[in-house]
Amino acid sequence: MRSLSVTVAALGAALAAVDASLAQGWVQLTAPSANIGPIACSADGSKLLLAGGYLFNLYGGGDVLYVSHDSGATWMAAAVPTGGWHAVASSADGTVLMATETGSRAVYISTDAGTNWSRAALPVALWQGVACSANGAVLYATASRTANGSLEGVYASADGGATWSQAGVPPATSNGDWGPVACSADGTRVMAGEGAHVWISTNSGMNLRLAFTLDPPYWYDSDQFGCASLACSADGRKVAVGAQSLGGYVYSQVAVATSADSGARWAWSPGTIPTNALDWGGECGYWLAVCVSADGRRLAAAGSGEWGAVGALPIGPVLMSEDSGASWFVPPGVADANWRVPPGTTNSVASWTGLALSADGSRLTGVFIHDECCEIYSPGVVAQQMDLAPVIDIGVSAGQLVVSWVVPSAHFALQQSSAIGAASWTNVAAAPVLNYSTLREEVIVPSSGQQMFYRLVSRP
Repeated sequence: MRSLSVTVAALGAALAAVDASLAQGWVQLTAPSANIGPIACSADGSKLLLAGGYLFNLYGGGDVLYVSHDSGATWMAAAVPTGGWHAVASSADGTVLMATETGSRAVYISTDAGTNWSRAALPVALWQGVACSANGAVLYATASRTANGSLEGVYASADGGATWSQAGVPPATSNGDWGPVACSADGTRVMAGEGAHVWISTNSGMNLRLAFTLDPPYWYDSDQFGCASLACSADGRKVAVGAQSLGGYVYSQVAVATSADSGARWAWSPGTIPTNALDWGGECGYWLAVCVSADGRRLAAAGSGEWGAVGALPIGPVLMSEDSGASWFVPPGVADANWRVPPGTTNSVASWTGLALSADGSRLTGVFIHDECCEIYSPGVVAQQMDLAPVIDIGVSAGQLVVSWVVPSAHFALQQSSAIGAASWTNVAAAPVLNYSTLREEVIVPSSGQQMFYRLVSRP
């Protein structure tokens, strides 16, 4: 009987924690425009989709979408109408891209990594959130009902956007305020925020169940809450929702809530909760972005502080978690005293407007702008690459030995050796294949009849 060692897999897990001394800290990238907002990335973090016209509704100005294929080093302006781009999404390889535009009330789709765009076959509506399966075949979009009773709910496409249908009937308790949406890698699990409610479906949206109602710590009777952001792991079981204060008491506090079982049970992440309702060192009235790695272990969240305190936009933190939201920390390279201020900025009206995380949780890309006296200046796109060792899994599928790891944001080569301490390791000839249901690179290795060790080594 063949003997296999999993020592390498255990070693990979031990190395997966963030080492602050090895992280490079925030690196300033080129900002393609001034009025930039939400951002999405491919699984490896190298392909980015950035929305322009973030303050379109406030100032009446417009912008376009921007695409990068080199981790934000350079940008290409997309051939789309000028307007206010609200939400963005990307497939695992960055080929299929989605975005909503508030002015024309439309959803736009690209199937060639952002070179060409077309308006989705959807009626005019107040389209809010978009989500995309890993292979780009299953798409979701949410429409928020306006005062005149227009289109609302979650809409789905199983053919890359060619045709659309309503994903289940909006529940009778729905108030029509549909917003962020997220889905599993295979697209079968979908979750959407509607007012203070999180609805989840495990059958591609055919049936929606109420999974959670926001009731953040330090709330007041007059407070109103809503879902500002949603994200989930590749299997859709680990979910994170960022709350926002919609009005009420001036010192409203909100937090990030997480679930590890598809929304059956929830917990407010303690690291995102202020110590008391008037704690101005940790307040956050709007968690505008939450991100979850493919395995659900690593989370990132960008928040905003008190509205109207300084300038027209709030300030807020970026935090990370290595334990599915049980605890949070300031990203490496950011001084605790400046945890609410974007890197390289000293002006307190700098505000985070977008955040994206690679599938392995090692590459974080953030977007921020300055807004003071109705003037936008000094926008920023920043990234941080953390040294996280991929965790190797070894299993058997259909009688074949499969070595796999979550899609990395850096380049690695799989090597093998008959002895773990051997000086000679050889590259495995078979090329990894992406499993779109798990976001894992998989290599089928031949049976040699002897003990074998596997490792991943960094390569240019």
